[in-house]
Amino acid sequence: MKSVRTIILPIVMLAMLFAEQPVSAFAEESGFSWPITCVPGVDCAGRHFRIGYPDVAGTGLSFACSKPGYTGHQGTDIVISSVDQGVQALAAADGVVRWTKDGLYDRCPNESEAECQERQKSELALPGQKGATLGFNAGNFVMLEHKLNQTRYLTLYAHLKKGTVNVTPGQNIARGQQLGEVASSGNSQIPHLHFGVYKEEAGLYRPVDPWKGACNTSSQGLWVSVIPYRSEGLNVARPGDSITNESEIYLQTIQRSRPKIRVY
Repeated sequence: MKSVRTIILPIVMLAMLFAEQPVSAFAEESGFSWPITCVPGVDCAGRHFRIGYPDVAGTGLSFACSKPGYTGHQGTDIVISSVDQGVQALAAADGVVRWTKDGLYDRCPNESEAECQERQKSELALPGQKGATLGFNAGNFVMLEHKLNQTRYLTLYAHLKKGTVNVTPGQNIARGQQLGEVASSGNSQIPHLHFGVYKEEAGLYRPVDPWKGACNTSSQGLWVSVIPYRSEGLNVARPGDSITNESEIYLQTIQRSRPKIRVY
């Protein structure tokens, strides 16, 4: 859950690299499916959940012209109640695994732990050349490549649980296939899936917002169906309950982990 333009310059080479690979492994699809096994406010267990929406243009507005996760947020944060619930991250479309990372803490034990700090940037290795970075600490993650309507996309599934990533680079993936469990690895203080979407344009992958709305200038909406739960802010789904509101924890998390310097 990081700021706009945080995938740094070497990512330009990724589209050129993949363009040389056959596309027969990709199935043509019309959009992305919901990337976890429950929908906050509908059927996720527990009481603490919300959605932090993207703001890839950095305008301070979500797709619905309301509050995003934070200004410049380039992914969708799907917050759940617990690391231990076994909520699965799911492939949003058919595709191919490009990168994975596993073996990091499920949750940061303290802010001094090196693998949990904001300055640690998740790397995307490239054969025979200097790799790219996601520009933030995604913890354990999976990144897939897809082809939708003749356009290439990358999707990112970040902050997964240690030891649960069950796919490998080069593996063909089917829509809805389990990738790993949602957790709080990397620079994160609350269990959530950071779901990022990147579109190939002129040899460069750029972040796009998959939510259809008047204030989304990056796409016309990329979900294959309407998502049944939408929160216009950082609200618990059951505000009438006498429960702890974790919105402040969420805000502290994104404030701490927001990159200090934007690149390209």
